[in-house]
Amino acid sequence: DHIKTPKLEFKSIVSIVDYISENKDKNISIIASGDPGFYGITEYIKKNYDSEIKVIPGISSFQYFMSKLNQSWHNVHLGSMHGREEDFLGNISKYSQVIFLTDNKNSPSELCRILYENNINCEVYVGENLSYEDEVISFGSPEELIKYNFGKLAVMYIKLK
Repeated sequence: DHIKTPKLEFKSIVSIVDYISENKDKNISIIASGDPGFYGITEYIKKNYDSEIKVIPGISSFQYFMSKLNQSWHNVHLGSMHGREEDFLGNISKYSQVIFLTDNKNSPSELCRILYENNINCEVYVGENLSYEDEVISFGSPEELIKYNFGKLAVMYIKLK
């Protein structure tokens, strides 16, 4: 481990802002999972911390997944069903291609069930554990993917036919 200064773990974003506000004389790095600018911590910190911040993102799951599929994504709607509700079917009909972050409640299987029940003719790609040794990328119709047991966190790319 090359970091010599103390590492602290916080359970809430409020406690992170409290800590950095009380320690403005220190250089502090905040490491968080996910893209800090896409439903991440950046917006909250900017609203609740009055000093300068510098955001250094890694490669997002969107970028990584679409590169694995050899697909560009400049005309694709980016959405999140991870811990939030979004107009899933509305966005699919509005855009011919969508990418969604998913979670346990809005799992790829559940979203495929919705697609199937609404007769949405599309191709579905699901990426799990992206960039890890146990990475899995699945492809099929909504009907085929309903029965899969996907992991907690996944990315879905849906393309209308």
